[in-house]
Amino acid sequence: MGSTSSLSPGLSPYLAPSPNFILSTTLQMQEAFQPSVDLGATELELFSYYLSHAARSMAYDSEDLYALQVGFPNLAFRSKPLMNSILSLAAVRKCYDLISNPNCTIDKNQVKNLLALADDHHRASLQQTQADIPLANHYDHVVATAPLMVLYATANHAVRIQLAQKLDNDENSSTNSAPAQLHWMTLIRAAHLAYTGLLHSAKDFSLLDDFTSSPPAITLNSHSSNGMAPLAENGPTPRTEKLFMPIVAATSNSALEKLTTKAQTLQFATHLVPSWGSPHEEAELQACLVALEALGNIMAELFQPDQHISQADSQQPDLENGWAALSQLSDVSPWLRSYMARVTFSTPPKPLRRTIMWFLNRVPEEFLTLIQSVLDNIPTAEPDEGIQCDSEHMSETSRLAMDIFAHWLVLVMLLDGVWWIGGIGACVTGALLI
Repeated sequence: MGSTSSLSPGLSPYLAPSPNFILSTTLQMQEAFQPSVDLGATELELFSYYLSHAARSMAYDSEDLYALQVGFPNLAFRSKPLMNSILSLAAVRKCYDLISNPNCTIDKNQVKNLLALADDHHRASLQQTQADIPLANHYDHVVATAPLMVLYATANHAVRIQLAQKLDNDENSSTNSAPAQLHWMTLIRAAHLAYTGLLHSAKDFSLLDDFTSSPPAITLNSHSSNGMAPLAENGPTPRTEKLFMPIVAATSNSALEKLTTKAQTLQFATHLVPSWGSPHEEAELQACLVALEALGNIMAELFQPDQHISQADSQQPDLENGWAALSQLSDVSPWLRSYMARVTFSTPPKPLRRTIMWFLNRVPEEFLTLIQSVLDNIPTAEPDEGIQCDSEHMSETSRLAMDIFAHWLVLVMLLDGVWWIGGIGACVTGALLI
């Protein structure tokens, strides 16, 4: 790899400019005493691939690019779990490039080995991070793994779907089966919970007077990439944006009205028949109502941006001043704090892909649990004639939940131009239609 100077942004138009973060002496000392991570030849190759391909493809703007191409790699040399997350993401990205190249025949053994290697690194990162959480007195290395695990989970799922389609289900074992249906969704929620948990976990508020007199100096220079930094896809492919997206936009209001009518009818039935359901079923219905409201807000933000004011944006705390700077989140490096706020959809900018995926952080856990219980009973193939499916015995609340979820998946289908999401929306929708 050579010295770190070979990775200097000043020597390459493809690397991110460095924001001017002013760090505290405490943070600098904590970083200085972290152990270094050694890499073998295979790992160095993957690390290089991450810098040259994966990081650049996932950045929305120059601040994202700095975090992905400079911030995370530097932290990773002092954190084995974070390095494992980077290597797992690099291996999946390499798989994507191999199977997306129309001029090359897919080497199934190479792809299979890369997917297995990616999974090994991901599992190692997950296990070590879980073990480190209770012992952490500085949160950078723990928090930094969360967004990379989210990217890995969706990318792994999307690439396996693409591989199965490329091979036309030939030698299906080469994909080693797709991950659990909701694994990628639960990791997205976990990253959001990590961010909000630190934000709302207070430090010693006796420091309030000191903070008021001398707030932390955390600033960003407005460096631009001069158009040279490659940015990730916003969402749809050109074909989807031209043909499919206008249809979804035109039908979104009527679809939402039908869902709302169905939900109101079900809610009215519960008032007419007080013994209609157990407290658990009533909680599930309330979770569906919250999910429906979230879906409506996202549709409004997507298709009526001039008329919609995002409630989340208007209520965001100031991460540099005020009470938020006294939370445990203030122990996280400024560049990482900013990146986490962006990718957990807590602060702008919100490209299409972040707006749509924001749904998973806005719905109650009970809603996703209900969805998972239905997905667990979906057959992997069409049932034989005469065999009844459990879907015929689904409760009305479960049907409402699946309808809401299916409408959200249509929005996910708009993200077919994002390589680490790709065909997930269409694949899960297809499974629901069996």
